[in-house]
Amino acid sequence: MKTNLGGSELIPRTDSCKTFAGEANSNKLPLIHRSGPCSPLNRGTGESNQAQSTDVFHRDAHRLRAISASVHSSLVDAPAPAPASGVVTAPVTVQGNPFFNGGLDYSVMVGYGTPAQLLPMAFDTLYIPGGASALRCKPCRSGTNPCDPAFDPARSSSIADVPCGPECPSVCQGSTCSFNVTDSEGSILANGTFVEDTLTLSPSVTLTSFVAACMDVDNMHNGSASTGILDLSRSRFSLVSRVISSSSGNATAAFSYCLPGSTTSTRGFLTIGGALPDLSGNGAGSTPLVNFPVSKNKYIIELGGINVGGTELPAPQPSLAALEVGTLFTYLKPQIYSALRDEFRKHMTQYPAAPPYRVLDTCYNFTGLPTIEVPVILLEFKGGVTLTPDVRQMMYFLPDHQFSIGCLAVAATPQEYPFSIIGNMAQQTVEVVYDVRGGKVGFIQASC
Repeated sequence: MKTNLGGSELIPRTDSCKTFAGEANSNKLPLIHRSGPCSPLNRGTGESNQAQSTDVFHRDAHRLRAISASVHSSLVDAPAPAPASGVVTAPVTVQGNPFFNGGLDYSVMVGYGTPAQLLPMAFDTLYIPGGASALRCKPCRSGTNPCDPAFDPARSSSIADVPCGPECPSVCQGSTCSFNVTDSEGSILANGTFVEDTLTLSPSVTLTSFVAACMDVDNMHNGSASTGILDLSRSRFSLVSRVISSSSGNATAAFSYCLPGSTTSTRGFLTIGGALPDLSGNGAGSTPLVNFPVSKNKYIIELGGINVGGTELPAPQPSLAALEVGTLFTYLKPQIYSALRDEFRKHMTQYPAAPPYRVLDTCYNFTGLPTIEVPVILLEFKGGVTLTPDVRQMMYFLPDHQFSIGCLAVAATPQEYPFSIIGNMAQQTVEVVYDVRGGKVGFIQASC
């Protein structure tokens, strides 16, 4: 696999930012990257803001801690019983909450309330403790700026509190369905009250009585400027479960996304409840979802092996992997990563090695070279489907040494992790289709 080094291959920047939630009659939402010209961080100025490398690694580290916390959480995704008369029970208390651990890379514009308030919302396939989408709401915790963007409940005519009982994702405190978010020392970071209101994906696609946690917090997660998070996990209170329960038959995908190959590209999208595409044609395929008891709300699939430059590297069986939109890099179980790294290095001996950079330990110096050639890497999953990242999805070029120092964008997971993590960089340009009802995930190559 060969690529030219330099800026000529980058997708041109666009100076026009789409401000509406979706096309007039479509549930296909344009993606906004946190570093792109339409990012809330840039206030839609059209100026791209490339993330500093330290920020990228910092956010991935926080995200890995959030995943670990969610795996080991004692919370169960089950309906909470209504409190007995005169009995006050405490709301769910969440530690290590992904709301506050790292910043998600991608967001979409949706409407919430009546009339719809247009809000930038990140989306997350990781199970969120409490099991529902979340919004920053006015008044915010500080009661002053920085508070925008935020949802204003006072401006909506259709908002209602979620009643106590089976429809409350938490247990109740008095008559209020709510939960607290705490840090590792038990200090409360935010309070959340569950509400229901109309979610608008486009003028013709709405979901009434959509449950979200209305939170008194100034910053949902570090540096993203999103108003909140759309929960796309398999939690029974998530947007995914709502879409499945409101559709009939087996012809509807819960959701799909295509992450573009550039932060400035406008080709990426998130589709909610779209028609299930043909996954048997050229450039498409599917792999079964694994019901993993410890993480039953995550999207876990089975990694069958990895091919590096034509050399097959079987993975120990079973080798489970979680699809992740919240980490940039891919993190493989140590035994699998070591085999990939060693084989990759055999194919790269013509290039001088560079020192490891943070968690990336396979780096090279390409200074002065007009092109580079790296081995093709195939991530092979059960059922015969593969992901084939190209050079720009396998190699991370240091921002301060653009196109001169590049590292393999893969690292080892912490030893205690029960599965590998396929990060968003490796998924770019491929439409990932989540057929939750059918129990499988599909891949359609070169969709964006």
